[in-house]
Amino acid sequence: MLADSLLSTPQFDQLPVMGQLWNSSRNIMIAAYVLVTTIAGVVVLSYQTLQTRSSVKEILPRLVIGFVAANLSLFLGGKAIEFANALSRAFLGDQTGAEEASRVFVDTLLGKVPEEGDDFSPYGDLYVVFTVLALVVMIIAVLLTYVVRIALTVLLLASAPLVLMCHALPQTESIAFWWWRVFGAVLVVQVAQSLAFISALKIFYLPGGITIF
Repeated sequence: MLADSLLSTPQFDQLPVMGQLWNSSRNIMIAAYVLVTTIAGVVVLSYQTLQTRSSVKEILPRLVIGFVAANLSLFLGGKAIEFANALSRAFLGDQTGAEEASRVFVDTLLGKVPEEGDDFSPYGDLYVVFTVLALVVMIIAVLLTYVVRIALTVLLLASAPLVLMCHALPQTESIAFWWWRVFGAVLVVQVAQSLAFISALKIFYLPGGITIF
């Protein structure tokens, strides 16, 4: 359930407004790219006079990369989201000991004491209270993080065409690199949360794991 909800990022078919916002941004980018191309031409003409860094051999590939990256940003973003969701699902779907950990977790919440002969210690009432509080805090934290992640994802993808066209000029390329880093970090958060969740479940609720009380 978590792999398909709070620990995932909605696909574009679940957020139709995403495509509309991106398309509006793309239309603005296409109009603005005329100005970017003009500035690039001025920079090239000033080579060996006002500046010696940017020649036509450096500017021309950047213009192509900026235009292509801006127009393919929605496609690339969608593939990145699919990959991050697949990683989260792979971590949470790992069945090695998951069923046993889930059974012990449910037994703990119900206050059941493990049968004699089990190779882990019985849980007291204090442990049950700790588990419930930890579960509530975790759900609230994941929910808040989910809201922030989705808001950032929509904002980043909606602005992608305008930001990624900054690849066209050496003077503005750092802005485009900043976008890639932030977008990657937003997707890494959900994968890290999935790994942390399944690790905690197995560490605290599998025989041989950590017993606090």
